[in-house]
Amino acid sequence: MKQIFLILFAFSFLIIACKKESVNTKPSISLKKVSADVVPVNGSLQFIFSYGDKQADIDSIFIYRTRLNIKTVSSRLNDSTKLAVPYHEKNQTGDIYLDFITDGLGRNDYQKYLISAVFPPISGNPPKSEADTMSYKFIAIDKEKNVSDTVYYSPIVILR
Repeated sequence: MKQIFLILFAFSFLIIACKKESVNTKPSISLKKVSADVVPVNGSLQFIFSYGDKQADIDSIFIYRTRLNIKTVSSRLNDSTKLAVPYHEKNQTGDIYLDFITDGLGRNDYQKYLISAVFPPISGNPPKSEADTMSYKFIAIDKEKNVSDTVYYSPIVILR
């Protein structure tokens, strides 16, 4: 009886000792905050992601966007883009700040990643450009080419 108790105790100890770590080698990201669902003319948009990566080597984020407007346009910018990850602490967990600034002053000049239609439809009186209504998908990749889970966010309206 003592031997069975000892074996069960040893087995239980091994199971507890082999507990998995909470941070994986595969990167993970989750959306923490979005600055706005409607971006005004000359406005900006900021995404804040929480990340976890055992090697702390996330180096790029892929952005896939879809224009949701009913009216089609003849010329659009690329719908997928690979961006270098903006500066962030090289820790196993933390936050990544991704800013889309539409002022055209060259600060991170991510305006081209914010809009979709090169020449949006014009309507109304007085005439003005139709806003872009977008759906975004984000994926992080580390230096070892491990791919994170996917983060979706929709809709975001970019006024033109």
